[in-house]
Amino acid sequence: MQKLIRELHRLEQQADDQQVAIRRQLFGLEDRMPPVDVMFLYKIIDWVGELSDRAERVGSRLQIMTAN
Repeated sequence: MQKLIRELHRLEQQADDQQVAIRRQLFGLEDRMPPVDVMFLYKIIDWVGELSDRAERVGSRLQIMTAN
């Protein structure tokens, strides 16, 4: 279980790094896209980031629960 929780943490860090890279790329494309599309894409990026953060929190809570 500990190995899976460490892997989850690693994947969450990777998702954070990718989120930054994707935002940077989107910023470079903003002027060539409709504003509404850009807004939705930023929102989707935020949602995926929140999802990975929540998954990591679940892993941390699972680690606490199994520590006893």
